Amino acid sequence: MSTSGFGGYAVVVPIRSLATAKSRLRISETMRSQLVLAFFLDTVTALERSTAVERIVVVSSDAVIRSWVRGRCEIVADDETGLPDAVDRGIERLRWVRHSGPVAVVLPDLPYATTEAFDVLFGAAREHVRAFLADDAGTGTTCVTAASTEAVLHRFGPNSASAHAEAGLAALDLPVPGLRTDVDVLADFRQLQAHWVGDATNRVLNRWKIPVEQGCRDRKGRHAGLCIPR
Repeated sequence: MSTSGFGGYAVVVPIRSLATAKSRLRISETMRSQLVLAFFLDTVTALERSTAVERIVVVSSDAVIRSWVRGRCEIVADDETGLPDAVDRGIERLRWVRHSGPVAVVLPDLPYATTEAFDVLFGAAREHVRAFLADDAGTGTTCVTAASTEAVLHRFGPNSASAHAEAGLAALDLPVPGLRTDVDVLADFRQLQAHWVGDATNRVLNRWKIPVEQGCRDRKGRHAGLCIPR
């Protein structure tokens, strides 16, 4: 992360408790919670390595999540009343500390996220007062950006991409597939078989020793532990 304290992005990353997140993943509760944590850690790690990022605020009350990022990110408690409320809590924290630079909200389920992709995103987003990045399906949203805490506007929820566009946010058309592919069901892993999953996700997938297809690899070129047959 940038240590200059001037002009860098403050990024809010809201995440539900491991017990309730990603309920559409039809796998055991233990594996699901491990994958949710891994997706989150890969997202945060990619953000941490970006020189465009000044600070990261994680919104969560989950003790396990908080223990993993304590000392790495600022932490704000979440009362689990929904994603919009969690985002607002993170933004309130940034206003309280008088963050004067640009702001982003990044959802925590981006196991393909890379620092290079975030650098592209934040570079392009600086050209807009408010912007958003749609997911691979074109209906959801994975990232929202704003020029300041006062400019933040979000419409997370069903069909959030169209809601953000209707609210006046600029749609970012960028070659960053790793930031567009959030994972809600196991079949989502098919979307980017030619790309690399993050290290934390790869460790969990290999731990469960699920058979893989050719072409699904981690960032070191090794076979990842999960690639769903077509």
